[in-house]
Amino acid sequence: MSARPEAAPPRGPEADVWRIPLDGGGRTVRRAVRLLDARERQRADRFRDALAADRFVLAHAAARSILGRYLGVSGEAVHWSVGPHGKPYFTGPWGEWQWSLSRADGLALLAVCAAVPVGVDLERVGEQTRALALARRFLPAREAADVGRLLVPPSSGPATDGAAARLAYHRLLSRKEACIKASGGRLLDGLRLDVLAPGPVLGDGAFAGHRWFLRDLPAPPGFVAALATLGGAEPGLRLFDWEWRTGPSGIPAGPDHLRGREGAGSPDEARPCRPRAGAAPGGWGR
Repeated sequence: MSARPEAAPPRGPEADVWRIPLDGGGRTVRRAVRLLDARERQRADRFRDALAADRFVLAHAAARSILGRYLGVSGEAVHWSVGPHGKPYFTGPWGEWQWSLSRADGLALLAVCAAVPVGVDLERVGEQTRALALARRFLPAREAADVGRLLVPPSSGPATDGAAARLAYHRLLSRKEACIKASGGRLLDGLRLDVLAPGPVLGDGAFAGHRWFLRDLPAPPGFVAALATLGGAEPGLRLFDWEWRTGPSGIPAGPDHLRGREGAGSPDEARPCRPRAGAAPGGWGR
């Protein structure tokens, strides 16, 4: 069981989270694939489902375009290494920049943070998830009990999983995944993390000595999302919406393609993203 510190955490660095729609249409996909490197194109080609492949392309093209603005280079020029469990990281002069990408169905989230490792996770809530059975098998006892209290009381027979129980189970998984992605570990090793409530989290087991600050993110109906930064300090948070805007080449181009939902400006220097008005943990519309 992970412990939680009682002292109020210090304020940490700022994290930017971008919400990216992944249904851009065939023309956008054909242009976007030009931004990807050979490894990403090979991954896209391995998808058996054409829609899943298109969404992969759009997620990575948008991530490259956004990251390039922070780094001061074109999206095509962005390159990174990958850790043993899939965590991306920059080396050399870009090494201070940390990022994490998560996608589910037609939506992706990209988190960007300077100096501190960050993890973001987005999950669709499964309509057939056997929430209590899975929680009892994989999660700490008090988390399983929290899922269990949300079961639907039947008119007769045993209680059954309902929407609230499934939502609670997937939210717990999303919180764990965000912490694990920030540390670059494996989900299997982090299922016992205590994430019953957002805030400071202390790791144990394979993550002994790790500390995170965990927060839930707004998500559309049927989804859950979470953000974790390594180190335990509470970061500032800015929320942005990516908009696919077609330039002369068919690729989103120029400062206007990085916009907050209410028309905020775009990053043109090392760390210049201007948040849209009122950006806050609950700032995205659902």
